[in-house]
Parts: sequence; C-alpha cells; structure tokens
Amino acid sequence: MKICFLSEPHYLHTRRWARFFADRGHDVHIVAGGPVIDARPLRDITTHPLDDQPFKGPWILRTTLALGRLLRTLRPDLLHMHYLWALPAPILLRFRPFVVSVWGADILGKTGQVTERRRERFLKTLILRRADAVTALSHYLAAATCRYARLHHDRVSFYPWGVDLEQFQPVSNGRGAPEASAPIIIGFVKHLEPKYGPEYLLRAIPEIRARHSTIRVVLLGEGGMRRQLEDLCRSLGIADVVDFVGGVPHDQVPGHMASMDIFVMPSVHDSETFGIAAIEAQAMGLPVVATRIGGVPEAVLDDRTGLLVPPRDPAALARAVVRLIENPELRRSMSREGRRFVAQRYDWRKNAGCVEELYADLLSRMPEGY
Repeated sequence: MKICFLSEPHYLHTRRWARFFADRGHDVHIVAGGPVIDARPLRDITTHPLDDQPFKGPWILRTTLALGRLLRTLRPDLLHMHYLWALPAPILLRFRPFVVSVWGADILGKTGQVTERRRERFLKTLILRRADAVTALSHYLAAATCRYARLHHDRVSFYPWGVDLEQFQPVSNGRGAPEASAPIIIGFVKHLEPKYGPEYLLRAIPEIRARHSTIRVVLLGEGGMRRQLEDLCRSLGIADVVDFVGGVPHDQVPGHMASMDIFVMPSVHDSETFGIAAIEAQAMGLPVVATRIGGVPEAVLDDRTGLLVPPRDPAALARAVVRLIENPELRRSMSREGRRFVAQRYDWRKNAGCVEELYADLLSRMPEGY
C-alpha cells in the first residue's frame, strides 16, 4: 500500500507508525501541517510540508489546495490523520479511505477540560463524523471521543499503542532483593510539566525516606517545571537523593529503566488517556504506582501489575511506594504479571499489525471509482 500520514514528523509516535509500515514494505509518506522542525530524516520515508506550497489566501482554502495537489501527485491508497486537528481539507477533498486516530489532548485538551473555540470544535467534529474509521488508544478515550462528537459508541474503535518487547525487556538487577542495604531506585519518565504531577512524587519522598533512608529518585525528562522542582527538592531536604537526568532519546529509556525498582506515574489530569510510560515500565518488569485517572486503569492493573492511588495525594503515593519497598515478593509478583500483561495486550508489532488489517479491510470495502 501507499500510505500517507497526516501528522507532524517530529512526534515520536508518528515516527514509530511510519517506521513500522515502511519496514513492512509499504510506501509511506508524511504530510506535515507546519514547518518540519525535526532534522532527523526517516529512511525510506518522505516528508511533505503543507506550508511550503505556492498557494495564498485563507487558511482553509490554502491547506485544501496544497493537500489536494499533494494527493494528486502521490496518489496514496489511504490517508491517515494521526492526532485530530481542525484541518477539514481531507473532508473537502472527499478523499477515501480516510482514517483518524485521536491521541488524547486533541479531544480532552491538556488538562482534561475542553477549552477550544467553537469553530475548531465544529471542524474537528465534522472530521470525526465523515472519517471512514476513527481509532483511539484506550477504551476511555474512545468513549470520550464519542461524547465529544456525539457519535454512536461503535463508531470509534480501540486500537492501542504498544511497546516494542524486544527493546523493553526485563533486566536482572537484583530487583526484589531482601538486603536492607540495597538502595531502592524510584523512577519517573515524563516531561517535567504540571500535567504529569512530578511535584507530587517529590512531596511523597520525605515520608518514604523516613521509613527507608537508602532510597534514590531518578527523574527522566525535561520541561518548564525543572527549576521549580529543583527548588522544591531543596526546601524538602531531599536534594541529595533526587537525580534530574534530563531528556534522553527514547531508545535510551530502557537502559535507564533497567536500574529502577519501582516506577511512579503521578499524572493529575484526565487527558492522561492511556499511560504509555507505564506500559513500557511493566514491559521492563517494573511494578508501577500510578494515579487512578483517565485511561490509566487500563494500562495498570491495580494490585496485579501495580498500585493505583488518587491524584494529587502525596501521602497515598508514599504509602503505596512503601508497601512495595517492604514487600519484595509483591514486587516480584507484579514484575512477572506486568510483563505477561503487556505481552498479551500491548505488543507493538501485534497492535500495529491490527491497524494494517484495518487498512486492508477499508480498501476492500471502497466502492468502484472512489
């Protein structure tokens, strides 16, 4: 198939989808709505910016003419919009089959509260209603999308994102060892932004440390809260046990996770519609402490692969982490169950293969001369 992704090429997940289908032998193209800001080329995949087309005039007319020209040139079999944005061009051009995958913030906003303008919501709703298929990465997000656009519940299908189980594998590092002197490494892998709640993890550390003085905390990620969080560490007296690693390339995340004993995901907004970081941690065999919000309960099975706590509750978070520290057998059980759970439901190649089957099914059902 010749597949055209309508998305931004610097998004990690866009790059993963494009790479998968290119490696499967498909001819993959990415159409970017804005300037191409990622300098890293994708082998065998061409990126086409819409904004460098020689058209002037209103934005809707300009983007429609630009996309129409690209589609006539490329003649793809299928157009797939990753992350819903208010670009009505595919609908105005009547291109089929047209697939839309919602990611979370595009439906629920950054904080779980929709604040977009009426015009933008109208356009996005129109796109969802006219698409040949709409997919969501969690059941929670699928239901939210149906409410957003007033769609029947069977109009949005569950196609989860997965994890590369060859890249994210358990590493024997003595996890669960009973020695009191062995430090327990508590890990966090997210952007340092309010949505992901890193401050609540830090506020839980004094209580955890009072019970277990040898803990260490490792935060992977960069963001606007870093200086604030560093100041918070000093004010809480925990700066000596907290390491800010900064942002790291995604392919280096497994190496950092391999040194962790417990993974914490204290997100605070319902726009956390899945929790891919928690899935990656469980694939590594890490027990997870996460907040019971959005789609997270689909990604972390409470009391089986991890522990779920209320959001914005450092005391509850501390109790959950202490429970895991003091129960090595529970950590080992969750480690085994977490890996098994991810392998059964969130194997990246199987999940992406299901999307490939969706493409083939849509193409087989297109009428003659579409």
